[in-house]
Amino acid sequence: MNGTEQEFQKKLEEIFDAADLQEDDRKLWHGRLDHAGEYVRKMFIDVFGEDRNLLLFFTGNIRKRLAADGDRAKLDEIAEEEKAYFAGLMRGAEE
Repeated sequence: MNGTEQEFQKKLEEIFDAADLQEDDRKLWHGRLDHAGEYVRKMFIDVFGEDRNLLLFFTGNIRKRLAADGDRAKLDEIAEEEKAYFAGLMRGAEE
């Protein structure tokens, strides 16, 4: 592991610790980020490094999408939840 990789892994674990993610959720993210490019990794740190709730939302969202297993009705329901979540964020940003 090079220095940049070690720094990323350290920051990633700090973010996971701050969000109190369980081991299975950490593995879920590692499975996606271990093969991601540097840009995606930097974006992950930028986006989730300061927002525990956003990380928790996306972790649950990924779990729901995996559980939906391609079921269009379930995926549509998840998409509606996403819209509502982001609409709430936007309303909060306007205040």
